[in-house]
Amino acid sequence: MNQPSQLIAYLEIFKSKSFLKLFLSLLLFVILPFSIFISNFLYNNYKDTLDWNYRFQLTRVQLMSIYMENHIRDQLSTQTKENKHFWVGSIEDFLSKRNFANCIEDEFRYSTSRKTFLFACEYENVNKNWVILYDGKLVWIYTAEFLEDLLLDSPFSEPNESVFLINQIGNFGLSSQIESDFRIPARWLKILSINATEDLVLPKIRDVEIDEESYFLSSISMYGLPFNLYVISSKESMLIPVKENLIRNVIFLSLLFLFSIIFSAIISGREMEDKRKLNIIFREFPHAALLFDAYGNELLINPYLESNLSIKSLSIDGQSVHDRILKESKSFLNQAGDWFKDNIKSFSEEWETKTKAGDIIILEVAFHLWFLENNHLTPRGTLVLIQDITDKKLEFEKEMVYAKILQKKYLPQTVFDIPALSYDFMYLPLLHVGGDYYDFIKLDSNRYIFVLGDIIGHGIQAAMMMTVVRVMFHQIVKETQDPAHILEKLNTGVFENLPETQAFVPIHFVYFDFRLNKIYYGNAGHPGIIQVKKDGTTRSIERLNPILGLLPTFKANILELDIEVGDRFFLFTDGLPDIRDKKGDDLGVDAVTKFFQSSAPIPISDIKENLIHLIRDHTQGASHLDDITWMGIEIV
Repeated sequence: MNQPSQLIAYLEIFKSKSFLKLFLSLLLFVILPFSIFISNFLYNNYKDTLDWNYRFQLTRVQLMSIYMENHIRDQLSTQTKENKHFWVGSIEDFLSKRNFANCIEDEFRYSTSRKTFLFACEYENVNKNWVILYDGKLVWIYTAEFLEDLLLDSPFSEPNESVFLINQIGNFGLSSQIESDFRIPARWLKILSINATEDLVLPKIRDVEIDEESYFLSSISMYGLPFNLYVISSKESMLIPVKENLIRNVIFLSLLFLFSIIFSAIISGREMEDKRKLNIIFREFPHAALLFDAYGNELLINPYLESNLSIKSLSIDGQSVHDRILKESKSFLNQAGDWFKDNIKSFSEEWETKTKAGDIIILEVAFHLWFLENNHLTPRGTLVLIQDITDKKLEFEKEMVYAKILQKKYLPQTVFDIPALSYDFMYLPLLHVGGDYYDFIKLDSNRYIFVLGDIIGHGIQAAMMMTVVRVMFHQIVKETQDPAHILEKLNTGVFENLPETQAFVPIHFVYFDFRLNKIYYGNAGHPGIIQVKKDGTTRSIERLNPILGLLPTFKANILELDIEVGDRFFLFTDGLPDIRDKKGDDLGVDAVTKFFQSSAPIPISDIKENLIHLIRDHTQGASHLDDITWMGIEIV
């Protein structure tokens, strides 16, 4: 599909009724309620933040005023007692000091009630801040450095706010701003001087806007000093958490809005694609196909197979294939609710049908649930696909027969004579061919090895992997007769040569060495061997090493046993204990062990027939689920 046609297809999705229906539903029932909730939450958060800040500021400025007043009194008293004040003298002497008197003469001369003055004056060519105390007779002059330090580092102030201390006539004050030489900036002094003459017994807070910025201005008059205290806090910094919440929620709403568009477009696109595919199926699909609604009513039908046979002309178990499909489709829909729990939305069967002339036709009938309108919980009906696989079935049977013949060439079909050993085997593949590997090899006149492995899977693929393992095993035992080396080399071969899906091979072997009168047992992740001793005691030897192919290398553990006449060894794949009856109950390892234990009086050559009877009695006609291989060995 070229780009212009793709763009047109995308635009068609946004114009479709299904997209508009789904998107408006999400907008109305998800985005809009969430937006209302967020708006209400943010508004309440804003109100709560302002209310809390008002109360907090009022309390804080009152505490700060008390603290500062006490600190000022203590500092002035301490400096007076310790003679650390800058100057002390009579009013006449003070007025004669023209540099100070010029700075404060008018205010000082005409004040009848004030005893404390805060002012700025140049001294030795440096403009400094001063505090004056006057008791009616004497005048004390102090530097205001302790006030500057106090404003700069008040325990009740915050780093992002300014603290101002101004005299009650509003013409001078100190601030916590170092860059202005601790003087109140002119723009603020103009605002503060308007309210400086107020006698604020209780703290007060007001909103102030300056230079297009909003502030909280908290103020209070000191109880025993002619000063007013002001705290200026930026509304911007106080509302940062509210703004952050707003930004986060706006981003979330935007993403939710975008997600709703994308989600609606994807679902609508799938629906349009489903409809398009459905039309193609019934216009071009080469096999017979039927479409049923949720009530089992037939909606569409393409009744002809590739062979131009009508499904209505074919019969199965005395009824037409068409009628059988109608019945099975309704049954499939009725059970769909239970199957959803296991995520099963389709199944297929092979039907052996007959034509009116009596010819056999093999059909593959597949039932699929289909969904539209973005509803993936309730099926809209059943789609049935039918294919004539008669020729494929015959070809497959031929290939399986050939594979079976080929596999027989690689697996032993008869036993050969071994002195001091009596043995037998049984091989029952699930299909024509299987993945179990069994072998018995003569290394020399005194050493023999019996091996049994289980390739993962069934059929031709497993049989091919079995052949690879067999070739590797034969090559390895030609190179080395050390049991540990055999297992280690085989693991390396499996790890490096088998595809990943088949690169795990459980295997075990029994190695008889009559020169040393020893038995060596190697096991790599395979169900254990069962040893039945001459006195009837039974021993199960479980896994000794990891499964072949799991690790690139490992150091093999080999079990060493003495050769004792009368001992029996039974090797089998897990297909034997896993056989099930019609109820689904396994035979189990315990039952298998008891069977071999009870077979002590029976010659090894007769055990196979009894084992076949055991399998038939337990399965009661049910097919087994895996390849079954067994070997029995007795030391005679």
